[in-house]
Amino acid sequence: MTSDAILLFTVIPLFGSFIALIEKAIPSVKVAKPIALGSFFLGSLLLGLLGKGIYEGAIYTTVVGGWPLGIGIGQQLDGLAWVALALTYLIYLPILLFSFSEGGYDSRFYFLLLLLQGGMAGIVLAYDVFNLFVFLEITGIAAYTLIAYQQKERALFAGFKYLMLSSLGITLFLLGVFLFYRETGTLQYNTLRDWGQTGSTLGGMWIPSLPLGTSFALATILAGIGVRTAFLPYTWLPDAHGFAPHPISASLSGVVIKVSFIVVWKLIVLLQLEGAREFLLWMGSAIALIGVLRALTQTDVKVLLAWHSVSQMGYIFAGFGAGNEVAVTGSLYHMVSHAFFKALLFLSVGTVILFTGERSIKKVSGMGRIFPFLSVLFTIGALSIMGVPPFVGYVSKSLIFEGLQDHPVSYWMLFAASVGTVASFTKLSLLFRKSPMATEQTNANPHSLSLHVWPFRNGYLGMSLLAMFCIAGGILGTYGIQFFSTILLGEGIVGSFGTLAKPSGFLWMRWEEYVKTSITLALGYGVYRFIVSKRGKALQEWANRMRISFDNQLVLLLSGLLILVLFIAKH
Repeated sequence: MTSDAILLFTVIPLFGSFIALIEKAIPSVKVAKPIALGSFFLGSLLLGLLGKGIYEGAIYTTVVGGWPLGIGIGQQLDGLAWVALALTYLIYLPILLFSFSEGGYDSRFYFLLLLLQGGMAGIVLAYDVFNLFVFLEITGIAAYTLIAYQQKERALFAGFKYLMLSSLGITLFLLGVFLFYRETGTLQYNTLRDWGQTGSTLGGMWIPSLPLGTSFALATILAGIGVRTAFLPYTWLPDAHGFAPHPISASLSGVVIKVSFIVVWKLIVLLQLEGAREFLLWMGSAIALIGVLRALTQTDVKVLLAWHSVSQMGYIFAGFGAGNEVAVTGSLYHMVSHAFFKALLFLSVGTVILFTGERSIKKVSGMGRIFPFLSVLFTIGALSIMGVPPFVGYVSKSLIFEGLQDHPVSYWMLFAASVGTVASFTKLSLLFRKSPMATEQTNANPHSLSLHVWPFRNGYLGMSLLAMFCIAGGILGTYGIQFFSTILLGEGIVGSFGTLAKPSGFLWMRWEEYVKTSITLALGYGVYRFIVSKRGKALQEWANRMRISFDNQLVLLLSGLLILVLFIAKH
């Protein structure tokens, strides 16, 4: 297969999105759903055909229209891009199946969903920073509109806030691109690497000496993408993910923010920005803890999950920021595992909201006796995010913690976040069991709700696929890590990733890890008992009155940018 075939990853969904609009013009022509499903199967087939070459170390590069590289639109499929596309397709199918069952989505929804898929493919395949900008904007426009798709007041405001912050972020990104182009006259990644690495060597050691102007330019590029990744700032994410349609919440948390972070990952490795790594180590540790503390105070079930997206991304940032092979491997695997269990959690909780019309833990509980299978699916997702063996989250978190042994402050911050995660999901499980918080509980009719189960079979099928990934990814985690390590060690635009950890044996069979897990579970249950107590409820009410205004979110973004400049400059 020729390298030109990689263009189809972008072309198929973008072309399909416009075919889906035919249904809008001619309602009798039902093409939107078949086109969305067909795009998945064609993309998956192409990914499989190219997979053997990627596994053997091949890199596929092409330029649209036969133009010279640097003038035409260049795309490159390396190991990291292949992993990102595979993750996109693995989440895309369950989301489609869920949206088919939920109903209420017209051709515009599938048009935007295909646009989002094509934009994400373009992001991970982009070979220069200008085309990266173009696909970031395509993805952003689709995401803004999908968040506000149902035109509910909170969703509209969440989409607007995301639009404003993202626009500021992309402006910073363009400023960095301008400075880069002014200095080099080109926009290719390889030239960016040569421009950024303006240092010297002494005794075999790299001694960077980046000028402040260069540091600022690099920081604006990273910060601009960082808004989409939700580390600068992270406060827009809970509303955007919490009030979007259920399939879109799963997509945003499962894939979209990961795709943006993969670009950050690629640029930091490309430029050897050790200062940016250190920034992500501290930032990740902080937001992992802050995110879980905010989640503990929530009664809106989707906002609670959205705050955990902030927290879990903190683990990914911290693992990558630590820089050693074990932590980096854990970070990569946690990107994958988080996509599985968070999509499953958003869809299972979204199903409860769909059938009851309620979003508050105070109004819904005991759903396990009505929907026992849904309760099992939720439990698999909850145990995965809590890091309980043998589920997928356990593998990635164990590697991150092992890699943070030389960073005790970050280690204990993430440990505290893990304890809070157990408490938070013990609280969220009240949806499926008797709730001491449900003072205004809705009296649901089990028979009337159960009538919805069979027509919703596609939704259950999608969630079941995600649950299988959570189980298989945990039990067979060693093989998954070895697979990722193999395909990422090829020579791509980032050169070599260096050595990635390849643990032997089954991680979940280590008895000492069960002792650590038991301690975390016990401490988490203790925190849960406190938050459902009278004093804990009062503390939650006080915390919920402390909101960060939109103006302050802008200040956080600019402050983070300046700190990132200093971290890059000092290294």
